[in-house]
Parts: sequence; C-alpha cells; structure tokens
Amino acid sequence: MIRAVLVVLVMQIGVSFFILTERKGLGIFQLRQGPNKARFKALGQPVADGVKLFIKQLRFPFRARLAGYLLGPALLFFLACLSWLAFPSVEGRVRLEWGMLYVLCVSRLHVFGVFICGYRCDSRYGILGAIRGVAQAISYEVVIRGVAFCPLMLVGRFDLAECRQREIINAIAAFEALVVWVIVMLAETNRTPFDFVEGESELVAGYSVEYGGGAFAIIALAEYGSIFFMRVLSSVLFFRGLGLAGGAYIFSNLWYRFIAVCFCFFFIVVRGGLPRFRYDLLMSFCWLCLLPLTLGFMAFYACIG
Repeated sequence: MIRAVLVVLVMQIGVSFFILTERKGLGIFQLRQGPNKARFKALGQPVADGVKLFIKQLRFPFRARLAGYLLGPALLFFLACLSWLAFPSVEGRVRLEWGMLYVLCVSRLHVFGVFICGYRCDSRYGILGAIRGVAQAISYEVVIRGVAFCPLMLVGRFDLAECRQREIINAIAAFEALVVWVIVMLAETNRTPFDFVEGESELVAGYSVEYGGGAFAIIALAEYGSIFFMRVLSSVLFFRGLGLAGGAYIFSNLWYRFIAVCFCFFFIVVRGGLPRFRYDLLMSFCWLCLLPLTLGFMAFYACIG
C-alpha cells in the first residue's frame, strides 16, 4: 500500500513538470513567452498553477447536481492512478503476472469518465465533445489491443516485468507494429493531430468545457497521467533490452528512462508542429487502414512467435 501511494505521488509530480515542459516547448515553437518568462526557469510554476486552481470557488451549472458533476473527474483521476499499479518495478516486489491485460482493461474504462463529464455538465458542447471522445476511443480500442499483442507474442507472456528483462529490443523485431502503435497512441490519448474531443468550430474544450478550478485540475492531471503512463508503457514494450547484458541494470534503467523522456519530447514536438485532421478522415483511417493492417500483424507475429 505504501509503495502504491508513493508511485502515485511521484507520478503526479512528474505529470506536473511534464505539463510545464510542454507549455515551455509550445511557447518556443509558437514564438511566445508563456512560462519561459517566469524566474528560476519556471520551476515553481506547477505549484503556483495548482494552488491557483484549487483555491478557486467551485461553480457548476444550475441544472447539474454536484455529486454527478464531480463523479466524472474523480473517476478519470482514479483510473489514471489505477493504471500505475501495473508499473513494472525493478525490484519485483509488486508484480502482476497479467499486467498488460490489467492495463488494457483499466484504460478502456476511462470512456465512462469522459461520457459522465460531458453528460453531467449540462452543456450541448460538453455532450458533443463526449460523444466524439467515446466514438474515437471505441474505434481505436481494437487496434491498440492488437498492436500491443505483437511485441507480447515475441516475449510469450503478459508480464510487463518480463518485457523489462528481455534482452532483445522489440522495436527492431517489430518495427511495423511500433509505427502503428505511435499513431494509435496519439489518437488514444487525444493528442494532436487527433485531438477531436476539443471543439473545432466552437473553440471550446470538449467534455470539460463547464469545468473550472479544482475539477479542471483533476481532469488535467488524469489526462496527462494517462499520457505519461503510455510513454512509459511504450518504452517497456518496444525499447527494453539495451544494457541488460551481464546484469548491468544501472545502464538498463538509464536507457529505459531515456526512451520514456524521448517519447514525451516527441509528442510535444508533434503537438507544436502538426495541424488537426478532419474527424471523418480519422474514423475511416482507423476502420479501413489500421484495423486490417493490425490483424495482419497479429497473424504474422503469432506465426513467428
């Protein structure tokens, strides 16, 4: 229990500074100051933002009930923290034999949190953003599971700790699956250029349009916590292996963290450099292109695995 609490606390601290890094990077890409103008490299900006949001008065729509209004953000935050319980610890004290299946099951439940947020906020823009988010998540659910099974077929188990101990980099053996995984991960976490949960013409924040203060902070922490976990999971599934020869776990852990940080910077660059696509192109790209391609990958790696 203590280890689980520590993992969640460290995750939240990492998410706070990841948000700061993204804001600083977007400020540089878009030629504006942003947090880059604050002193001491803006290291106190996450604390200042958190205090500012949580001390604001909680306001909600007139016809919305407080319990239902806060149920969606609480569910999203709880599921984001629940995913980190499957973190493959180096010491092996907390280890799930079916860790990847647990991650896939928990990650599918966030759709209910998104829909509750959009439905209970009593806003037509909120429910429209929730419908878009649910449709997008359901469309990419089969694809992301199929792509995740490709490197697992090379390992032979669903244990993420076994993936960390593998001495072969799956990104080399399953490069095609890695490319599809990156595309699907962008769409699954609602990142640019697939951030269709946010409004296109009305310029609102999708299902979280009526949320402010502490409720908005909880939604942001849950969203970026899931994004941060997907980066770590990508590092475990595809890039684990370098430095394991001879039991050099120090170099292996450094490599593991380095790849996770590279994924974070890559997605910040993608958000700053790519425009948003059309929604119909995203759905057709999923069902007509990625899904048949993923089924072919699964059949191929099942034969060679």
